[in-house]
Amino acid sequence: MKDELVLKLLEIVKKDKFIDDNTLDDVLMNYLKQAGDMVCLYIAETELPSTLETVVVRMAENHYIQTMNDADGVKSYTEEGASWTFNDNDLTPFISLLEKYLDSKNDNYHRGELMSW
Repeated sequence: MKDELVLKLLEIVKKDKFIDDNTLDDVLMNYLKQAGDMVCLYIAETELPSTLETVVVRMAENHYIQTMNDADGVKSYTEEGASWTFNDNDLTPFISLLEKYLDSKNDNYHRGELMSW
């Protein structure tokens, strides 16, 4: 992912998570780059399409939450009545969106079409 895109997405993550300083920028940028690489690999593209930027942001935020709760490598975490469940694969919650993107890219997306034979 290009640096300017990572910086743009970083600002979104920081706003979403109410992060006011720059102490986590390097870590968050790393999460964003990793998420972007995973999405691009899955869809077999070298550049992240703008329609999938939200997926990358959400993946990075999920990883941030998991790490901040000291829950790296665990499937679930509970603290004071709050509970989080994590997937083995960061892409899992977003597979349906990625598949819709691939279907639309491959002209296999038939939403709103009437087909008969």
